[in-house]
Amino acid sequence: MRTQFRLMEFDEGGVQETPKSLRLVCCFAPNGKVAIWGSKRNHVNIDAVKNRGLPCTIECDCIEPQDWAKDMGHDFWVPEGNSLRVMAD
Repeated sequence: MRTQFRLMEFDEGGVQETPKSLRLVCCFAPNGKVAIWGSKRNHVNIDAVKNRGLPCTIECDCIEPQDWAKDMGHDFWVPEGNSLRVMAD
């Protein structure tokens, strides 16, 4: 699903790393969370948001997360290989 989010703040203190992945969870207006996924090899989408800073608006291809992530409050995921573009404000 192609959509836009107005990112307002970082959740979880910024980028989190696991043995298999990187994630940047951001709170979006009015009241939701989107997790942007990457890896040590491919963190282009994470870097785009971090380098722009918040608040910012992104346009991305996202999916609904797995059930366990909904318990963490994630409303949407941007998988590592999906398109993400930071919009001009």
